[in-house]
Amino acid sequence: MKSALNRFFIGVIILLLGSAQVNSQIIIRDPHHATFRRAMNASDVGDFSRAIELFQSILVESPQHIDALTQLGMSYMFSHQNLDSAIVLFDKVLEIIPEDDAFNEFGIYIQHAKSRAYRLMNQPSFAIPILEQLRDSVQDTELKDDFSLELKQARHAAILVQNPVPLKITSIGDVINSEFDDHSPLVCLTGNRIFFTSRRPVARERAFQDGQYAEKIFVSEFKDGQWQEPDLVRELYSRHEHISILSLSPDGTKLFLFMNDRYPGRNIYVSNLVNGKWQEPEMLPAPINSEWDETHASLSPDQSTLFFTSNRPGGYGGLDIYKVRMDEKGNWGEPVNMGPNINTELDEETPKMHPDGLTLYFSSEGHNSIGGFDVFYTQKLPDGSWAGAVNMGVPVNSADDDYFFVPTLNKSQAYFASYRFSGKKARSDIYRVSFDEQRKGSLAVVEGYVSDDSGKSGLEVRILVWRDDDSKMVGDYRPNRHTGRYLLFLEAGESYRIEEVIMDEVVKSREVYIPEELTYEREQNVVLLQELSMESPLKREIERFDEQEPIFPHFYMTEIIEEPRSELYTVQILALLRNPNPADSFFSGLNRQNIRAYKGKDGFIRFVAGEFSSEEDAEEFLESIRKSGKYHDAWIRELPELKAGSEEEWVVMLD
Repeated sequence: MKSALNRFFIGVIILLLGSAQVNSQIIIRDPHHATFRRAMNASDVGDFSRAIELFQSILVESPQHIDALTQLGMSYMFSHQNLDSAIVLFDKVLEIIPEDDAFNEFGIYIQHAKSRAYRLMNQPSFAIPILEQLRDSVQDTELKDDFSLELKQARHAAILVQNPVPLKITSIGDVINSEFDDHSPLVCLTGNRIFFTSRRPVARERAFQDGQYAEKIFVSEFKDGQWQEPDLVRELYSRHEHISILSLSPDGTKLFLFMNDRYPGRNIYVSNLVNGKWQEPEMLPAPINSEWDETHASLSPDQSTLFFTSNRPGGYGGLDIYKVRMDEKGNWGEPVNMGPNINTELDEETPKMHPDGLTLYFSSEGHNSIGGFDVFYTQKLPDGSWAGAVNMGVPVNSADDDYFFVPTLNKSQAYFASYRFSGKKARSDIYRVSFDEQRKGSLAVVEGYVSDDSGKSGLEVRILVWRDDDSKMVGDYRPNRHTGRYLLFLEAGESYRIEEVIMDEVVKSREVYIPEELTYEREQNVVLLQELSMESPLKREIERFDEQEPIFPHFYMTEIIEEPRSELYTVQILALLRNPNPADSFFSGLNRQNIRAYKGKDGFIRFVAGEFSSEEDAEEFLESIRKSGKYHDAWIRELPELKAGSEEEWVVMLD
């Protein structure tokens, strides 16, 4: 779609910058020639604020300056600022030039820009008659086809604008968003941590021509009801070099990255979290990376399938979405193109699977896009094929590029980056999308661990999950090779057979029922844990206290003594609702004699570790346990306040 139009408009730009005569005005002799060139240079590198300032300075002295009027309108449009003013400027240019020039190269350029501004304002009905006239006026066949496609997109947009998706788009806040580009948000499972890419300054790095800095990765914690000041992920920092994130694995231990390298094409890298530290990024092996461009990658919920984009030969055209499965030995197999229901002759980008394992979100220039990249979703059918792509509609999509739509465990929320809703002069900000039709999640998050008593490495162990009612395999999970930990995403209200498999041999098996009560509620910010160690070698003894059977395994009850208010602190490491039996191994690395569980009046069981006389001591302890990589969601609480809101207290007994 873009090639013919790009050639046409590049020719018009050359006309504007050269010595040709435009409306009796010789550019080379223009007294504003130097200012105009500086403005165009600023626009070329994306510094639209500077470009707008320079174009406006020309118009102060020469209000009829056609080129300044035109390029000021273009700068407004490219930066999504003052789109209505851009239309006024284009109309003024059309009034100045002779009527006979309305459909020469320059006139078509202005009219097309005006139609695009209308489309960016979500007013496609005003763009339609302009595009119809352009399509019927041009002689170039390829250009005529391009205008026909844009007309089709505008007509489709007009329908979607009349039927917007009921949702709310809100900024994630100025603590995260800066005056520089912030994009590619990746929110962890619990919603308590966000990774993102930013072009804000770091240390003494030099600015690029557009006034921004090299892309770097930042992380922020959600604490006390708000996002905290972001920190640079220093393990992935390289001075003056771009590095951006593509996706985060469901268990939060793998970051897929794009970075500069010396190899042909564009390549995908991955960094693993080991002992709380991100490791040196490694390039994904062939046949995922190739001599062609690979631009994005993300894992399925069970981490057995990688979805990635590539423009390698043999696809449907441009960038296509491929999938590749991991075999029983932990090696990636041969990539498979995901077919015409997803891929088109144009580009597809940013595939991201929802934790339900059935819904794939991606962006595409094809299908029924309303302009540029639109966000689509498709769902996996019972026979394993994929349904036709569905446009996410307005206001998620626009006439401009829309991509990197990141769903969360709660299907009513998602995150994405855009500059359409920002007044920051072409700076991208991060937003949260909340659908008005609240759909309660039906997924439960189940945590398990595998032990190494088999003598096999975690890489060779698979956790297969079979649904009982139809005997269908719904997950092929791979435990973390360093910790043995895995997360299952299962529909609540179903029974499952869970098998621990090594080289196709089932070594352990267990039946489990996931009750509706374990459904993940985003508002509660908890992950529900269930002991799924399948005959764990850890010994457990049920303690009796005053000859009374404890209410729950691992605990015995103590009395909550009302104490005078004092400055005592503890660290909350976990909160569970209705299911107070986390895996024993969750507490590994802690002094288990210091672990207590409090049953709150709200029904939550809160697990805490330690008792400290100062907040500084609690903070030091918190930082020490976070290094294990397991307790990122832990936070400091005042102990008297916790006890005051609790009905019962237990000592946790673990061997």
